[in-house]
Amino acid sequence: MSEERSSDGHPHAQAERLNALLDEVAATNAFQRERLGGVQLRSLADLQLIRPVDKHELLADQQAHPPFGRNLSYPPERYVHLHRTSGTSGATLHVLDTAEDWDWWSRCLAEVFAAAGVGPSDLVALAHSFGPYIQFWAFHAGAGAVGANRLALGGMDSILRLEAIREYAASTLTCTPSYAIRLARVATENGLEDALASVTRIICTGEPGASRPAIRAQIEQLWQAHCYDHAGLSEVGPFGYPCAAGGGLHINEREFIAEILEPGGEQPTADGELGELVLTALGRRGFPAIRYRTGDMVERCDQSCPAGHADRWLPGGILGRTDDMVVIRGMNVFPSAIEQVLREFDEIGEFRITFYTEPTAMDEVKVEVELA
Repeated sequence: MSEERSSDGHPHAQAERLNALLDEVAATNAFQRERLGGVQLRSLADLQLIRPVDKHELLADQQAHPPFGRNLSYPPERYVHLHRTSGTSGATLHVLDTAEDWDWWSRCLAEVFAAAGVGPSDLVALAHSFGPYIQFWAFHAGAGAVGANRLALGGMDSILRLEAIREYAASTLTCTPSYAIRLARVATENGLEDALASVTRIICTGEPGASRPAIRAQIEQLWQAHCYDHAGLSEVGPFGYPCAAGGGLHINEREFIAEILEPGGEQPTADGELGELVLTALGRRGFPAIRYRTGDMVERCDQSCPAGHADRWLPGGILGRTDDMVVIRGMNVFPSAIEQVLREFDEIGEFRITFYTEPTAMDEVKVEVELA
C-alpha cells in the first residue's frame, strides 16, 4: 500500500481525503454505494476492505443503465465534459466530468508539463486528432495550466503538422511514441528535417513506450530532443508524470493512492515483480475511481529515483496491458516487450507479431519485420 510512501509524510491526511470522498459518493452514487457498504477507513491499509473494480463492471453497469450508468455522483446538469475510452480492451466506456473534476484534470496534467520543464515561454504542438477521447483535450488544458501557448494539430496530415511546427517554432511536441518516430521519418522522407529543429522536448501519451530505453533513445536520436513519458486513463485521471532524473514515471501520490497487485488477484507483489496497477483517485468525485484495476502492468520498485523524489517510481513506466499478456510455454509475454527489442535496431521499420498454436498444441510466437 502507499501509506508508508505518502509524498507529504502525512498518510492520515490522505485517509481523511479518502474518507470524505467515500462519505460523499456513498450518499449520492448508486454504483459506488453497493461497493462501499458504509465502510469507514481508520488508515489507508483498510482500503483493502473495498473490493477492486474494473472496466468490465463499469461497462456492464452502463449497458444495464444506458447511456451513462450509475457511477455518477451528481445530477446530469452538473457535468460539462463527455468523453469515451479508446477501447483498448473492448467496448467503449462513456465518461463524464464536472467542471470541478475537469479543473482537477488540468492541475494533474500541469504537473506532467512542469516536470518536463514546460512553462509560459513554450509553444506546445499537440499532434492529436482531437476526437472523442479525453487525452487530447486534457493535454490541451494541462499545457494551458502552466501558461504555455498551444497549437492544436487535429485534422492535419503529417506533412502539414511538420510545416506548422516549423512555421511557429514549437518548442514542445505531444503525441504517441510511435507517432513521434513516424513524424521524424516523414520529415526525413520529405526534406522537412528543419521542422524538427525547434522542438526541445517530446511528451508522449496514449501507449506504452516512452519509458523504454530503446524507444526513448530512438525518439531522442531522431529529434535531438528530450523524450518524456506520461500515463493516465479516461476513467481514472492523469496519474503518472515523468522522472527527468531516472526516466520512467512517478505516481502522483498527492492525488492518487497506488497499489500494485497480482493480476486479477488482491495480493501485493514483491519488490522487483510485475503486477497490475490499482488506483484510487482522491480528487475525482463526479465519476469516482476507487480501487480501480487499470489493466496496466508495472514493475514494483520500492527504491527512490536517483533524485530522491518521494512519489513512487516506476523506472520502466507502463510495461504492458493485462489484456495484451499471453502465456507462451509458461512464460508471460507482452507484445510491448518484443517491440522494445525490435526498436533497438535502426534497420527495422514496420513489424508484425503473431501468437498462434501449432497442431501439436505448442504455443508459438512469430515476428515478421520489414527492413528499412
